[in-house]
Amino acid sequence: MQLLPVLASILAGAAVGLICVAGIEFVRMRSAGEGARHRHTISRGLAAVVTLVVLPRGIEERWASQDLERRLRYAGLTLDGRAFAAARWLVLWLGLLLAVGVGVIRGWDLLGQFVAFLLLAGAWLGPGIGLQWRSERRRMEIDIALPDFLDRLALGLDAGMGFEVALRRTATDFRGRLGEDLRRLVRQLDRGHPRAEALRAMADATPSDDLHAFVAAVQQSDRLGTSLARALRVQTNLLRARRRRRAQEASRRLPILIIFPLVFFFLPALLIIYLAPPLLHLFLGR
Repeated sequence: MQLLPVLASILAGAAVGLICVAGIEFVRMRSAGEGARHRHTISRGLAAVVTLVVLPRGIEERWASQDLERRLRYAGLTLDGRAFAAARWLVLWLGLLLAVGVGVIRGWDLLGQFVAFLLLAGAWLGPGIGLQWRSERRRMEIDIALPDFLDRLALGLDAGMGFEVALRRTATDFRGRLGEDLRRLVRQLDRGHPRAEALRAMADATPSDDLHAFVAAVQQSDRLGTSLARALRVQTNLLRARRRRRAQEASRRLPILIIFPLVFFFLPALLIIYLAPPLLHLFLGR
């Protein structure tokens, strides 16, 4: 048991050192002006810090897989698989540090063991859950904003604009994550990338099936020479109907989901309020 405080001190020193390195790297990037040119300065600073983390080869081969690269693209992160695996390894050790610290402070009683277990479980499962949540949130935001974008794009096409001109006019002031992807698509077109390749790259970087359907409609219109504006109108109606159906399904699940907070939070409080006075009167005779 005497080794636990020593281990906690060593891990605490390592964590403080890594935090200091992260702060120095972040200040250096800010002073170099990269924070004004890039919106992902924190991600870049994190990537520079996690390169210092020594990752075991077996863990790197197991965690930094192609599926992880795809999930990182879906989440919109600029980290590669090795950097995210190193960050996850660092979070795991920090969780172990906190768990050992809480156990030493509490004397490894029942509450200390429970909190330590929660910290270890959060450190092990937290990065994967956070990545999945970010990916689902990005997909939801894109699915919600896509019908409005298709309306604007179809309006520009009906006005006589070409596809790329209407895309540039629409993507300029379009907000949200979809607007960021569209402006990235416009920059790729300005660099000379073929339209089909740029559209395919944008679709592969997003988890939205609706955006894949839009890219397929544009490619089909280019291949067959059909009216793209009419196809976008039809697709917009379908997407709005699908969005309405998703909202209805979510509203149907709400009564089931509300049972858990009612049972675990409201019901015990009500039982204490209504049953505590008669029980005290019965057992204490007051």
